[in-house]
Amino acid sequence: MKKLLLITGDIAAGKSTFSRILSGRYHVAAFQKDTVKEVLGNFIGFHNREENKILSNTAIEMLCHIFEGIAVSGESLILEANFHEKELVKLHKIAAGQQYDVLTLVLRGDADVLYCRYLHRMKEENRHPVHLSTILDVKEDFIRTAEWIRKEKVIGKKIIIEATDFSYQENPAVLEQIDLFMGL
Repeated sequence: MKKLLLITGDIAAGKSTFSRILSGRYHVAAFQKDTVKEVLGNFIGFHNREENKILSNTAIEMLCHIFEGIAVSGESLILEANFHEKELVKLHKIAAGQQYDVLTLVLRGDADVLYCRYLHRMKEENRHPVHLSTILDVKEDFIRTAEWIRKEKVIGKKIIIEATDFSYQENPAVLEQIDLFMGL
């Protein structure tokens, strides 16, 4: 059965890293919104927050386009982003048209821990400039954004994963559920 594994959830929950881990585990291609956005930023550039948002929206559209292209071949795929409901609806529509089974992993963690992780990532890691225009360095802004993200409806089959620390990435119970979906 053709599988589409979607990974979404909180900022700084480890979504991109987990998508790469699962890509290796299942020998399935994985695409991350941030990586696509970085390529777009390198070639198109941006001058302000509004232009950066356009890059983000375009990156999501590219993920949908990538899935449409790969779906024709029947290959399974992993896509990672902070998906909004309308984007999930679009991906599910494509999946239904191509007879794909879809599972969404929703990563959630303690906001205080994720906030500290976010700050470290922004200040201590060599982040691409496209990720630095949305500084949520004021804790209240980070919490407000996290709450807004959590209000997004996640349609279809889903697994909510506790992502306060990164132990979920090796947690046998979590991996067993994903293995079952992926047919491993």
